[in-house]
Order: sequence, then structure tokens, then C-alpha cells
Amino acid sequence: MVLRAQGTATAPGVPAGLLARWGIPADAELLRAERGCNNRTYAVAHRGRRWVLRISQNLSTAQARAEHRLLGQVRAADLPFGVPDPVPTVAGDTVAETPAGPATLCRWIPGMRPDLDTEPALERFGRVIGLLSRALRTVPWSDAPQDWRGDPLRAHPDAPETAELVRALRDAGLAPARVRRLEAAARHVVPGTPETGGGLPAQVVHGDLGASNALVDERTGEVTGVLDFEMAGPDARVQDLLVGLLLSGALAGPGWACRAAALVRGHAAVLPLDQAEIQAVPDLLVLRCVGSVFWRAGRWRRGQATLSDVADRVAVLESVAAWLAVHRGRLLTVLAAAGG
Repeated sequence: MVLRAQGTATAPGVPAGLLARWGIPADAELLRAERGCNNRTYAVAHRGRRWVLRISQNLSTAQARAEHRLLGQVRAADLPFGVPDPVPTVAGDTVAETPAGPATLCRWIPGMRPDLDTEPALERFGRVIGLLSRALRTVPWSDAPQDWRGDPLRAHPDAPETAELVRALRDAGLAPARVRRLEAAARHVVPGTPETGGGLPAQVVHGDLGASNALVDERTGEVTGVLDFEMAGPDARVQDLLVGLLLSGALAGPGWACRAAALVRGHAAVLPLDQAEIQAVPDLLVLRCVGSVFWRAGRWRRGQATLSDVADRVAVLESVAAWLAVHRGRLLTVLAAAGG
């Protein structure tokens, strides 16, 4: 649905007069993004020019500015794909403060969402993860909007304690066995241990590298852009690869070993894994899923998500844990053969 920003009657969720802060006329068109659950994102078009407007629900103004410093350093790395390029407002700032959250306008990056069903596409995507990881290696940790080095259960500032979340899920009717499995998984999260990435090579990572945060050329399949760096922050270096495995669909279905090998092979062509990183991947996959439950629970407490959204993340945690119970050894073999 196209929404027109006319005078003070702007599109739902867009504060009145916001686009004028970038000098964009009131007759510009706004198209709400179909995907994305963490922000309000709109495509903006006016007389042949295009931008992306994001009103963040997760970042403070200071965090948004840190994200923009990070993006400037990544763009300087001369990567073969684009990353968001914030446009200064008329006043010269790249962040516009609004009651709905800090707003950013970025230049349009052409491309479409990738289809990662084939091994060549996964290998290209793995190479992009490696190239981006190498570019992020020199970014100061203070120039990142997040910091993932602490307790994964407390990553979201409003995340509930485990006991509170367990009570809420039980009261909402989630099956007791599923609640117990979440509780057991949360008990095993001990920050700083090898199972949570302690001792592994650490740097700033993107934090959310999946198909929904990438763009590709429709004709060639080459990646044209990597988006949404609001989750970027210091963490184990291998985090972006394992998130790529999880969010790309590479681990799904009977042909998962070949698809996972393709993704890891592309990454290793740029940035090989060391033995400690390989051994940590299975536990870090579970940790990522546990952290995702508590992140979504923090958004639930803010009124930005439903308890059903949290339950969906519990289902993903259960699915990944069950998959690893069968395939953990084979996964480690694939990682060692393709990524070392």
C-alpha cells in the first residue's frame, strides 16, 4: 500500500513533517515495508529519487549515531556490495529525533531479496559474510550500537527474568514441557564460558545476517547490499557465520550438509575458521536461539511484540536443539572440512 505524506497528515506511524527535515516535499510517496518486526521502515520516492526511512524501536539516538559511525567505516572498506548510507538532514545530522524513536533516511540500494535455495547462492552469501566480517574487524567496539559480551538473557534492556517469563508463558497456555525445556536451556547459559563464546576471537559483528537483510542483483544473483546494522556489536567473530547458517535455511531438509558446506566454503575463502570456532558452533546456535527468546520477551514487555511472538521463538529453540541432537557430529565434520 502506498501512503502519501501530504501536509501534516502523514502516513500512520510517520510523525508529521518528518520528511521535511531532509528537505523532501510533502507529496513524496511512502510504502511501508512488508517485512521487518523491529522497526517501522518505509520506501520513500519523489520524482525518480528513492530512499529508505527507518524509525527505530530498538535504538536510542546515541546508538543510532554509533551505527552510522560504523557504517562509515564499513563503506570505507570498499566492499563489492553496498551498505546503508545515511543522508544528513537539512540541519546536518544523520539522525532525526522523533517521539516514535530515532529516524534515519538512507540512500536506496538496488536489488531484491535473495533466493538461497541453491549451493552457488549460498556460497556467494558465505563469501559476503566473510568479506563483511573482515571489514568489521577494525571497527572500534565503541562505534557499534550494541554490545553482546554480557549475559545473553539480559541482552534486551527490558528482558524479564527467567522465572517471570516462565510464569507468563505458562499462564498463556504454552505446553508445560515446552516451558520446562526453555527453563532448562536458560539455566545452561553461563556468560564467559566456551559454550557462550568465551575465549573465541571477538570483534564487531553484524548480528543478524539472513536473507531478509541482504539484496541481490536479479540477473546475476550477486549480492548488491547488506542492510540493518542496528544489531551490530562486539561478539564472537564466528557469530555471523552461524547466524547465516541458521537464517539462510542452509541447515534445513535432507540436503542440509551440502548447502551448509557451500555457505561455509564461501566464508572460508575469505576468512577460515579456527578449530575452537568450529567446535563452538553447535552450542552457539542454541545460545543464539535462547537469546532470541529473551530479546523478543523484552519487546513483549515494551508492548512491541506479543507473547505469541515469544512462543514462536521458543519453538525455534526447540527445533534447533532437536536437530542438533541428531546432527551435531555431522555438522562439526562439515564445518571442519569446508571451513578450516
